[in-house]
Amino acid sequence: MSIFRSLKGALGGEGAHQADEVEREHMESVKKALAYGDVETRWNAIRAAGELGDAFIEPLVNALDDEHWIIRRGAGETLARIGLSAVPPLIEVLGTEDESVRQEAMRACVLIGGPAVESLTRALSRDNPAIRRGAAEILGEMQAQSASAPLIEALKDSDPGVRREAAAALKMLGAEEAISPLISLLGDESGYVRIAAAEALCSMGGKSIAPLVAALAHPQPEIRQRSALALASIGTLAVEPLISALGHDDPLVRQGAAGVLGRIRDPRAIPGLIGVLGDRERNVRQEAVRALALLGNPAITPLVAAFREGDVVVRNCTMEALWIIGEPATRPLLELLSDQNAEVRRRTALLLGEIGDPAAVDGLTRLLADPVPSVRREGFEALEKVRKKQGEGPRAIPQPPRQPDQEPEKPAKGKKSGTW
Repeated sequence: MSIFRSLKGALGGEGAHQADEVEREHMESVKKALAYGDVETRWNAIRAAGELGDAFIEPLVNALDDEHWIIRRGAGETLARIGLSAVPPLIEVLGTEDESVRQEAMRACVLIGGPAVESLTRALSRDNPAIRRGAAEILGEMQAQSASAPLIEALKDSDPGVRREAAAALKMLGAEEAISPLISLLGDESGYVRIAAAEALCSMGGKSIAPLVAALAHPQPEIRQRSALALASIGTLAVEPLISALGHDDPLVRQGAAGVLGRIRDPRAIPGLIGVLGDRERNVRQEAVRALALLGNPAITPLVAAFREGDVVVRNCTMEALWIIGEPATRPLLELLSDQNAEVRRRTALLLGEIGDPAAVDGLTRLLADPVPSVRREGFEALEKVRKKQGEGPRAIPQPPRQPDQEPEKPAKGKKSGTW
């Protein structure tokens, strides 16, 4: 186009009129080439169209639907070079059903960049959900920080695809102000939306940890569960805040924090988890037991120490955790068979019998000469259990260990025992 303008300026009068005619003929030939030429001809026409400017936006937009990807790609890149005036028709293309055409239009908008942001932001309010989805995705790809507020608003869109793309876009932006709305989205009816929200929260790392910990007490169980999963996905970065949360006033937060620490399996959590084995809330204690059992071998020595020194509640919890860990706990427990406290020796014998490790036989046999009758009796019963298990095949999932001086619970009718 600039060539023809220069020519008209130089010629003036009749010469300028002739230049106009040449320009019109050239434009018509380019349009025909775009519409009817072979691949090479169409490609050359696209290159020429970039010099002819706004007048060729419509033919180039039509070329986005070409059967050859190279023509589609060339048309999109040429539209991107034309710039801002190409944005409105490109936004309209976002409403088409052909995904390959949509992708080229989206790519062109991303290449245009900043000048397209305002139009794309307005497109988040269009009636067509496909246009809203595309606009959200493009704004995310562009990392358009100025679009943060409209994208947060789009999290409430009636179309789940728009909500998903808005969450994905906010992930790209890393917008801290989006954390609370994204947590609310963890309770969305659409699984795809929930996943997008969780991924966005996880990508924000440290910024999202405190709100996610607070969400462990959310009134919606689904949001509590998915907040816990998000924290587990964040991983070691969340460990210290979660350890602090074990002392939270809300038992739901303490319970959730214990559960997440079990999933992360960082040994730094062991002292804090053992500390809540004496929690006044049974659910918190049970979650801490599971977490310590998941931590496995690193938790054995601290658990054995708590088993020896703790009160009745703590001892019962440590017994259950050590029983779940199983045979790796046998050797440290054998040392307690010579403890000065008869109750410790008795409980240890009971636990070793439940674990059923043959390596405990010698230690339990020596317990048959214990001066305390109740210890001798527990040692004898433990030996019988170990010997019985030795004669069986693979170990079935047993009942949780019976606590001292407590009859085993009988499962209610219609319910299986041994489930967690």
